[in-house]
Amino acid sequence: MPERKAKHTWRFVCATPVREVFAATEQMVGTPPYRFEPTGRDTATIVEAERRHFLFGQLSPRVRNPRWIKVTAREIEPGTEVIVECTAGKGPKARALQVVVLFSRGNRDRRTIYRERIIPPGPITLVASWAGMEYPLFLEPRYDAARGEPILTASKLTATGSYGTTWVKVRTESGAEGYVERDQVVPAPLEASRVAQPRTAALG
Repeated sequence: MPERKAKHTWRFVCATPVREVFAATEQMVGTPPYRFEPTGRDTATIVEAERRHFLFGQLSPRVRNPRWIKVTAREIEPGTEVIVECTAGKGPKARALQVVVLFSRGNRDRRTIYRERIIPPGPITLVASWAGMEYPLFLEPRYDAARGEPILTASKLTATGSYGTTWVKVRTESGAEGYVERDQVVPAPLEASRVAQPRTAALG
């Protein structure tokens, strides 16, 4: 029997890092009777692993022509491009829509961790958990890139741009440039006041 073909497809860009897309997808829709299976560097399939017997009703691991949901997530300059595909049927479509709704609404929903988090150009600092430790800059926006000048929480940094949902391009006081993971920095207002606190908090 031929493999089922995709019936529905959704494509969008979100502010969620790629690893979080797959982690949340596994927890949310990779549950019985479906199973989460990584199928590539930027793809995963949630496949029907069990099916109820049409007569007796018990779940059976012998599934002919299983239904599936496929999620592709890759980092591009505006953010994380997500493609969700699924086969025909209420079950696959409902699970696929859960993924689409979570990440596409997350850009605007301030209550979720998947919201768009903007680091505007200007002064920034490493988060406090790096106190007393060095963070070598990444010379390119990828984890296997060479590392450059180390920075500290006390280092004067300026955000000059961003790449995707993971990286912020920074310039140090010495003029060196590199990339820092977005979740490792916060805006650093020039003035320390109660007025600056809510303005800074709104960015995170």
